[in-house]
Amino acid sequence: MDMDKTNNVNISAIDRALAAAKARKAAKEEFSDAAPMPRKAEKTMTKPDAAEKAAVKALKDAQKANKKAERDAERARRKMEKSTVQAAKKTAHMKKVERALSKLPSLNEATQLIFNEATCNISGQQLDALAQNILHHNRMMATVNAMKSNMLRIGDMVRITGGEPKFIGMVGTVAKSRQLRAKIQIEGVEKLVYIFTGQAELLELSASAVG
Repeated sequence: MDMDKTNNVNISAIDRALAAAKARKAAKEEFSDAAPMPRKAEKTMTKPDAAEKAAVKALKDAQKANKKAERDAERARRKMEKSTVQAAKKTAHMKKVERALSKLPSLNEATQLIFNEATCNISGQQLDALAQNILHHNRMMATVNAMKSNMLRIGDMVRITGGEPKFIGMVGTVAKSRQLRAKIQIEGVEKLVYIFTGQAELLELSASAVG
C-alpha cells in the first residue's frame, strides 16, 4: 500500500475515533442529566479501544515517516547542489589545463614514445626534475649555439626554431641583435620576440648585408 492510501486509511480511522469520542461524550451528558453514571461505565466509555489506539499510532508513525522523508530529500538536494558546484569548479580547472595543452608544440612519433614511456614509469617528482634538467640543457645548448653562430643582422628574415613554444615556426624580421640574443618582429604580434641567436634559422639576408 502506498503512502497516500495509508494516510487515507489512517485519517478515516481517526475520524471514526473522533466520532466515537463525541458519541461517548453525548452519552455521558445524557446519563448525567438523568442519573449519575456508574464509575465503571464512565471509565469504560471514556477509554479508547484498541482500534482507536492503533489508528492514532499509525497516523503518528506515518507523520514521522513523512518528516523523515522530507529531511532525507532536503539532505540529498543539498548534497547534489554541492556535487554540482564541485564538478563545475573541476571542469573550469580542466578547461584551463586543456587550453595550456593546446598551446604546446606537437611531438614527433619518436619523441612521443619517449614522453609516453617517461610519464608512465617515472614518479611525479622525478618527472618534474627531468623537465627542469631538460629545460636547463636546452638553455645551455642555445647559449652555446648562439656563441658559435654568426650574429644576426637587423633586417634579416628568420624562422624561429626555439624559445617560447607559441612562436616556434613563425617567420619574422630581426629588429634588434646582439652576440647572444636577438629580438624578432613578427607580423601580428605586438611585442618583439626575444630569442637566442641560435634559435633562429636565417631565411633571407637584410638589404644592408647583401649590399
